[in-house]
Amino acid sequence: MACGLHLIAHEPSGPDQLEGAVDHLCHLEDLWSRFITDSDISRINTGAGQPVAVAPETILLVETMKNAWELTQGRYDPTVLPILVANGYASSRVDPTATTVLPVGRHRIGTTDEVTIDRRRSTVTVPPGVALDPGGIGKGLAADLAVASLIEGGAAGALVSIGGDLAAAGVAPEPEGWRVDIERPDPGDAPLCRTTIDHGGVATSSTRSRRWVHEGRPQHHAIDPATGAPSETDLASVTVFTTSGWRAEAFATAALLAGSGSVIPFLDSHDLSGLAVTYQGAVLRTTDLEDLEVLAVPASTLAMAR
Repeated sequence: MACGLHLIAHEPSGPDQLEGAVDHLCHLEDLWSRFITDSDISRINTGAGQPVAVAPETILLVETMKNAWELTQGRYDPTVLPILVANGYASSRVDPTATTVLPVGRHRIGTTDEVTIDRRRSTVTVPPGVALDPGGIGKGLAADLAVASLIEGGAAGALVSIGGDLAAAGVAPEPEGWRVDIERPDPGDAPLCRTTIDHGGVATSSTRSRRWVHEGRPQHHAIDPATGAPSETDLASVTVFTTSGWRAEAFATAALLAGSGSVIPFLDSHDLSGLAVTYQGAVLRTTDLEDLEVLAVPASTLAMAR
């Protein structure tokens, strides 16, 4: 998944539990990565227009992607992959030889209503010209599944963080709960803030986390489906706390696109906790997080980064 992995199992059932969880996550990577040519996602994309047989885990992923699209009114959109590829994000940031393959022809942003799932046959069909990219929601869902697997396997509690998108459940090692560091969007070693959660998911979406230069212009991965281009949001990052990793990721992406004027009303309208950092260094937060101690973010560092 081209990012760091952090797993904690509190009172695991045995010494091999964490190793099994890592193997499970590697299996999901093999199924869901757009940078692996024979992954389920790659085969769905290259087989556009016809049903493609996939693993049960991929059926769950595509169902989750469709659900996230509906919950966010299309702000989270898994069909923006052709725009990312056209803007220079075809290869993995970790392994440049791992490249996204799309069928030859015209491509477009679609809707998840156009994606057909046949659970009985375990197939997924996308229309010609449409391609899927799980993006961050794949990390969030993978964290959810790994946590559930660890607890079902006998651990008292578990936390799994994949590239900063995390899920946690069960009994934490400390009485206060699961300790979580929220990364700041500007360069710096100290976190934006530290807090604890009892359970659920946390995810941060940022215009700083995936950046590159294409044809002389800086690009980032936060595509606005309404414009078909990298978002012009004035937010550097948004962090969301909610019930699961995949929901946190979907709503963090949607809230980032909302911009500073609408991000808190958007979070409030979905009964979510969260905080956002603008490119001017202001930290916006939902009412329940007003007492959270947050490190100041110098606007100059964000301006330079932008």
